[in-house]
Amino acid sequence: MFSGSTHDIDGLAWLLALGILLCLVVAREFGYWMRRRKNRSGAREAEDGFTLTSVLGLLALLVGFTFSISLSRYDTRRELVVAEANAIGTASLRVQLLDANVRNELDPLLRAYVAERIVYGSAPTEQAEDASYARASILQSRFWQAMSRGIEPIRTTPLAALVVSATNDMFDLAASRKAARAAHIPTRVLVVLLIYTLFVAFLVGYEKGHARWASTMLFVLLLIAAGLILDIDQPVHGAVQVSQQPMLDTQAAMGP
Repeated sequence: MFSGSTHDIDGLAWLLALGILLCLVVAREFGYWMRRRKNRSGAREAEDGFTLTSVLGLLALLVGFTFSISLSRYDTRRELVVAEANAIGTASLRVQLLDANVRNELDPLLRAYVAERIVYGSAPTEQAEDASYARASILQSRFWQAMSRGIEPIRTTPLAALVVSATNDMFDLAASRKAARAAHIPTRVLVVLLIYTLFVAFLVGYEKGHARWASTMLFVLLLIAAGLILDIDQPVHGAVQVSQQPMLDTQAAMGP
């Protein structure tokens, strides 16, 4: 995980992209050099393009597979935001059914909790995210203790069971969101994709080394696709962020 500022991370991303582009160009030129050397030795081959077409098709499949993983993780994070907002809203409504003295103690804690969860979802760094989660955990403990005291006289009633169930769902979804935000595309998948792309660049140089402009544009397009995949896979630093609007709507519905 990255820990620097947004500008530092953007600079590193650009340097990494340029470095990978340079490696792809070098691999292509090496393939072109190998082909010319073979031609000079008198061993000529028929250029049917079947091998190149096949590996390019497999590369497209691998990129699509990786993009599917990234998009699936993004959808999971988005759905969990909606689910947690609904759980908090349900808990808030059920708290309103309790006695006034219990309700007056739990309402401020629940409002502080939803505000902290919004901060968590908008955290600009991993450190801020972890700090927000720690503060929310403290609020969880305080809310649970206050709720336990408040429902003690009615703990065997259906109302108490409803409040406890809603509170458990609310806390469980907070943990699920943390796990979902920590889940990324496996590093091994990215390494294999990079190695395969370098091999494709070599084969492009070997088969179509004279078409340098077209192959360079192909490499740039691949880097753009890879950049989008990695951006979606970064819930903190990525430009494609999960909207916190469901949590904001829940906060607004709870009142000032």
